[in-house]
Formats: sequence, structure tokens, C-alpha cells
Amino acid sequence: MNTSFKYMAFKSLKQSLVLASLILLGACASNTTRTASEPWMHEVLNYENSLPVNHKDSVDNLYKVSPQIAALIRTKFGRLPEHRAARKLAMWLVDKKGKGMKYDIESNLTPVETFRQNRGNCLSFTLLLVQLADELGIRLNINEVDLPNTWGQNEEKDLIFYRHVNAIYESSLQTQIFDLALEEYGYGYPQRFISKRQGAALLYSNIGIQHLQNQDLDQAIHYLKLAVSISPKNSDLWINLGVALNRTNRSIHAEQAYLYAVALNDKDSIAASNLERLYRAQSRYSLAEKFKKRAHKARQKNPYVHFQKASDAFETGDFHIAKKSIKRAIRLYDKDPQFFELRSKLKQVEEKYVAALRDLEKAHNLSSQNEERARYAGKVNFILAKAKQQIEEQRLRLEQHSRNVNVNRLPNSNPL
Repeated sequence: MNTSFKYMAFKSLKQSLVLASLILLGACASNTTRTASEPWMHEVLNYENSLPVNHKDSVDNLYKVSPQIAALIRTKFGRLPEHRAARKLAMWLVDKKGKGMKYDIESNLTPVETFRQNRGNCLSFTLLLVQLADELGIRLNINEVDLPNTWGQNEEKDLIFYRHVNAIYESSLQTQIFDLALEEYGYGYPQRFISKRQGAALLYSNIGIQHLQNQDLDQAIHYLKLAVSISPKNSDLWINLGVALNRTNRSIHAEQAYLYAVALNDKDSIAASNLERLYRAQSRYSLAEKFKKRAHKARQKNPYVHFQKASDAFETGDFHIAKKSIKRAIRLYDKDPQFFELRSKLKQVEEKYVAALRDLEKAHNLSSQNEERARYAGKVNFILAKAKQQIEEQRLRLEQHSRNVNVNRLPNSNPL
């Protein structure tokens, strides 16, 4: 993993990414309910409010920085224009001449801990950067990105699901994307802005999973319940809590957590897979088969499953499967430039160069990464030359056909 900090500015935002590890560990689920109706679920939803006032794990305390840190940031960056201050602050955090922060995927730390320990993963770094920008009166958005290669494709083992996060500054003139490993990711991946509370929920979920891995079950349950109570519509967090509940021999509650996750997001195959394994372990084979089919159906809604199938088929020369799969991928999600790049390649194989150009243009327009756009532009001349050659050959064939028709045409004659 490249740990260098990357900064990019664009006139308009398309796509961007960063790493923050959100771990979903496997287990398994039954009948879908639309509301959290069980008493224990109501307790979970109210968990944050049940904590003592000013509890160390409250969201307010999570983002609180010391007066000394706030004063330092204002002294160094407070007099700069917003867009320069945001960039200078981000660079200072990772520059060897500044804080010299190190990338550590295991470091699920609070903003203050990240600042003091000079290490963090992309989630920790993003939350710190957002809070320090707040101290300057600058709003940075927390951007959450789906990594497609983890969508339902590692379900036979303990499930590790990476959700990527970075910070984005937007103004009427430009967009700046702050990321610890920007080149690792594509710009077309699905993404969304989330609130600081939702960012806190992701961090608490990560911390809970770390405690779960260390067999500290009470602390794991505490942080996972807290995460759900802060962001109750996030199906991933219910899955994480379900895993912990299952490992503490509360399989009925685990089942209900998974079922609720399915109700929240029927496109997520992970909860259905966990339910399948849970029911199979309980010898409830009919339900296990039901959720096995449901998990498969959910995976078929994942455009990147079809994109990967298309890519593999293209490499092996099975262009029929490649064409069919990329068509389905684009129908499910038409915002990733690499989908159209692959379809352009398929059009070139079919010698449909005009159509190939159109797809390459779509890829270029969807991309916001300068290097990627330049790569697409570099391919245009080759395909354009092929298209012109093809059009000229078609013109010559038509002219030849027209001449042949005129030569072979018989004079009119009246019937006898």
C-alpha cells in the first residue's frame, strides 16, 4: 500500500476515494422485517442516549480537540484563504517537515489520538482533517466510497469489507480531494457524502471489530451497539453487530440483526450469506437455501460482478460473454468510466469504430482524473483513424456497387 499523501483539484467533482477499513466478519439469517421491533433492538437504538452525560465515547467528545491543538492550527493556517488553508493543512499533517503522519491500517484512532500518535488509517486521518478544518471555519465533506472488489466476493471466509473514506473541499471554483492513497482507486466507484456522526459510527464499528478480534467481547458489543445507535440505517453496522452477537452465543439476536440488515439493503449479499451460514449451522436447511439464493440474487445486482466477468471473458477471447456482461454492468451502473472503456474495446473487436469512439468519449467525460482522461484521449486518434478508414472503404464499396448496377442495367422494353 502506497502511504504517500495525494492531493488533486478539479473544476467539478466526479469520483474519488480513500481507505478506511470497515470490517464485516461472517456468520448468517430468516423472515425479513421492516422495523426494529424486538425489545433488544430498541435498547440498541437508544444505546447512545443511555450513556452517562459526557461519556468518553460520545460523538461530541470524539471530535473534541484541545485548546492547544486548535490554537496551533489557527496560528499556522488561520490567515490563509479557505482553499489554500485546506490544502496546506492536509499537506502539513503528512509532510516530514510538518507532523509527518504515518499510514497504519490498524490505527482506528480518534482525531486527537491520531494527531498525538502521528499515525492513522484513512478513516482516522479524514476525521482528524475534517475536525481541524472545522477549527478554521472550513467545511470539508467526509466522502464514503464503495470498493467494488469487496462486494460479496469474499463470503466463504470471515468477511472483511473495506469502506473507503476521504475528505473533499468544494467551492464554486474548484474541488479538492484529500486522500492517503488516491492512485490505488478508480474514480468511478459509487460514493456519497456522509455526516460527521456517520463517520463516527464507522470508526466505532471498526474499534468494536478490533475488540472482537482480540476476544474482548464486552468492549466489542459496546462499540458496535454504539455505532448502530448513531447510524441506525447503515446495514453494514447491523451486520457487524450480528457477528458479535453470534459469537457471544446470542444467535437469535444475531439472526434478527442480519434480517434487519437485509431489510435495510436488499442489494447487499453479505447479510444474506451470513444468514445462510447461520441457518445451515442450525440444520435449518430450507431457510439456508432460501438465503443462499437471495445472496446470489443480490450479487447479480452488483455491477462490478458483471464487469469482472466481462473483463475475464475479454481476456480469454469470449467476446459474446464479455459483451453480454458489460451491457448488464452498464445497465446497473453507468457512472464508471472503465465500463465504457471495456465496451469500447469490444466495439473495436467488432470493427464498429464509430460506436467505439462514442464509448471512449463517455469514459473520458465520466472521469475526473487528469491522467485517466489523458489516457482516454490518447486512444482517440487510433480509433478515429480506423473509423475514417472504415467509412472510406464503405464509400468506395457503395460507389463500386452503384457502377456495377448501372453497367448491368438493361434497357426498358415493352412486353409482347
